[in-house]
Amino acid sequence: MNKILKKIICIIAVGGILLTSINAFAVADVIKINGVEAEIPNGMGKIRESDNRTFVPLRFVSEFLNNTVWYDEETKTACVSSGEQVIFAQNGNSTLFISMTATGESRSIEMDTSAFIDATEGRTYVPIRYLAEALGYEVGWDEATQTVTLDKKSE
Repeated sequence: MNKILKKIICIIAVGGILLTSINAFAVADVIKINGVEAEIPNGMGKIRESDNRTFVPLRFVSEFLNNTVWYDEETKTACVSSGEQVIFAQNGNSTLFISMTATGESRSIEMDTSAFIDATEGRTYVPIRYLAEALGYEVGWDEATQTVTLDKKSE
């Protein structure tokens, strides 16, 4: 009887862990930037979940924030220029490299996951939190509406 009780408790515990972990992998349905819902047009990618992070197409978010984007095919690196800085996100790399255009100073941001290229779309995806923070935005999350919010940091 003792072995049966232990098995039942173990099954209940594992089931509880599996059920509660489902919510941990929720992906954003909406991105609001400075209070405006940013709709990704057809053909520019979509919001994705990977490694328990919300990934977005780098080009769409960067251009929505009025930055210039280009891609270096040889190094598989997407580049984002805000005028003040250039951010480099390389396929398979967990580091965002940032170079200040005026001074040439550089810094890096270590992400807890890597940028990736979706092979079917040819789009570079990055975790929205790291890209937004590198561009000077505060990132928020509204669990009830599954919404990521980006708001420009006040200077």
